[in-house]
Order: sequence, then C-alpha cells, then structure tokens
Amino acid sequence: MYTKISLNDFEVLVRLPVDFSDENEYPIFIGISGGNQSVETVMYSANVYFNTSYFQNYIQIIPINNNDRNFKDYSADEIDGFINAIMNYFLCTISSWVVAGSSNGGRAIFNIVAHKPKLFQYVVAFPGGLFANIPNENWSHLSVVLANGKKDSSSWLLEAKTSYDKLAPIVKHIELMVISGQKHIFSENYDINEVYSKLFLATKND
Repeated sequence: MYTKISLNDFEVLVRLPVDFSDENEYPIFIGISGGNQSVETVMYSANVYFNTSYFQNYIQIIPINNNDRNFKDYSADEIDGFINAIMNYFLCTISSWVVAGSSNGGRAIFNIVAHKPKLFQYVVAFPGGLFANIPNENWSHLSVVLANGKKDSSSWLLEAKTSYDKLAPIVKHIELMVISGQKHIFSENYDINEVYSKLFLATKND
C-alpha cells in the first residue's frame, strides 16, 4: 500500500518494506513515471511498472509532478535536492539503490544515475534511454535492462538500441528486451516481473 508524503519540496508516493522498522537501514527503489507524472499517471506506473516482488525489502519512492515540469528536465541541483530529501527522511543505505522509469521517466532515470552513479546498482527503463548522458567508468558496476514494447514506435526502440550500444562496453550487465504484444504503455495485465527477472538472473550469472 502506498502513502503520499512530502519530502521537502517533493510530493511522493512511498511503499515501505514488509516488517519495516525505523531502526533498520534499507536500500531505496526510485520509480519515475512517464507522461505528465500526475497522481493518476504515477498510480498507473506504480501498479504496472513498479509493482514487482523483487524489491519487497526496499523503500519504494515515486515522485509526483506538482510544478508542471517533467522530471527529466530537472537540473543537477534539483536531483541532488531530491536525493538528499530521501536520505534525510529515511535511514537508508548509500549504495545498492534501484531506479526504474517509463517513457520520459525512462530518460529521467539516466539523469539521476549520471548525477549519483555510486548510489545505484540496478537500472530499468520501459522504455527509455540515455537521453543526453554519456556513460563512464563510474557506471561499471551497474546492471541495466532496457525494455520496449514491440508495438511501440520505431524511434523509442532506436533510442533503446543506441543506448544499449553505448552502455554495453561500460556496465556490468545489460539486457535489451523487445516484448511482443506490448505498446509504448505496457498493459495492466503484463507480468512486469519478466523484466525484473532478467535483471536479477543476469546478475546471478555474472
């Protein structure tokens, strides 16, 4: 179950781990929705893209856009403010975080990774891509999945493939998925664990 809270200037949905304790330190799962990142869009993303059993022991945080600006357009200072707000509010780890995003959220996540690469271990976009970011040696520990609907427009698939080619020589592991039957917006009945399982199985096999 999600709860809406304020983290400084950021309004977010939060889902806490099972058996959450204020005395324990947890890794963070950040989910960035696509579209205008309104409450309605964020709730759809929470239920379809971020509703996975793989991160039950993570604190899940999904920001809501309340200033008419898409998260992919946030400056480095604003991203820093968002990360600091999370760390000041929750007792959390300083590594092994997850960031996942859909559509423009799948671009925004790479802005976040570029700003704080050592915080993250797993990166998942459905769909998305590097945007203007250039991967470097500080990304070498990352495991990445780029997931696209086969019925999506060719431009999004091209963006994913171009990002794959740039990331593959750098990151620890990367998967490019083209999912039959899915469009740009994944359907509510798609099992999103198929995407996340690629991420974890790949890591186990490295």
